[in-house]
Amino acid sequence: MDWVSVPPTTSFQASYKRSLASAPAVIEPEQASPVTSKPARIMGIDMARGLAMAGMVIVHFVSLFEEQESPLSTLANLFDGRAMPLFMLLGGIGVTLLTRRSAMPERDLLIRAVMLYALGFFLTEHIDRLAIILQAYGLFFVLATVLYRLPSKALLALVPIITAIGAVTFQTVGNAPALSTFDEAFTVNGIESLVFDGFYPLFPVGAFFVFGIWLGRIDLRSERIAAMLFSIGTAVGLGAPFVVNRFVERFDVQTDFGGRRGNGMFELTRLLDGQGHSQMPLWVVSALATSAAALGLSLLIAPRFERAVRPLGAVGSISLTFYVYQAWLTNIVPDTDQTSIGVEWLIAIAVYVSGIAFALVWKMAFTSGPLERILRIGSGPKK
Repeated sequence: MDWVSVPPTTSFQASYKRSLASAPAVIEPEQASPVTSKPARIMGIDMARGLAMAGMVIVHFVSLFEEQESPLSTLANLFDGRAMPLFMLLGGIGVTLLTRRSAMPERDLLIRAVMLYALGFFLTEHIDRLAIILQAYGLFFVLATVLYRLPSKALLALVPIITAIGAVTFQTVGNAPALSTFDEAFTVNGIESLVFDGFYPLFPVGAFFVFGIWLGRIDLRSERIAAMLFSIGTAVGLGAPFVVNRFVERFDVQTDFGGRRGNGMFELTRLLDGQGHSQMPLWVVSALATSAAALGLSLLIAPRFERAVRPLGAVGSISLTFYVYQAWLTNIVPDTDQTSIGVEWLIAIAVYVSGIAFALVWKMAFTSGPLERILRIGSGPKK
């Protein structure tokens, strides 16, 4: 299947330049230069969002756990537990960039939180196959009204604290419903799901978001910073699981204790479980590192190959709209137990390519995506 591309026409270039002055709200807020404080989009961040969207589509449309492994299933499994952390980290960066340019940051964050909650509950009611992430985003944006004021050192200290708390609570706290509908949102079970043991619990998933808020404060236009993110992130992201897995195999250590939530008891060796979404420290550390590496790589590549990465940047700049689009399509396409993995990959590619095509055409006329434009309603003035 051919990837969709749009010739670099003058109208498109003019449209993209207009988008440098403003950006989609919430997940992709306006990006201000840390040096000049002039509004300008960093295309590498949009590219990283595009990569996160690609990984998300793969894990949503391709079966990750085939009875008989194949190269296609092995490739799909590489994205398990990696797309969401990158998505969350970029959301944290977006918070910093949003609060930097807003004259009323708390108001803007709370408006977005309410809208994300509402959209998340709507999707949860109407989509059966996905664990919707928007409610978690809503909670994190509420907390961001306090977090963005913290010193950088405090933000960095929170990352291991949140990770450590999650390592305990995810194992020991009860069995809340995985997805909370609106009726359950403000019950004990609904809150427990968002904070402790749902699909995207504050402890430990909030560590990605908090680290992103900190990252947004450094000069992401610096090539040296980008190279450090890529090199250190790659070394830690690949090295930590490799070392721990060799240790587990060498000494036959048990890390799996009965499924996703386990037996309700704290198991020390389970902390070494690095599988995607295990919520254990090894997964958090490796996923945080690979997310930083993906961001660093994007920041290095995008300025050099702007035309080549334009499709990724376009879909990344309307990431909320694309998220809802692909989530809705999961209700339409055949279930993964009814199709071969080859067909699943073709569906995933078709979904992503169609999203790119829409993004490229839409960006010719508008600076932000459809849902992003709605989420900007009620925003306060800029500084």
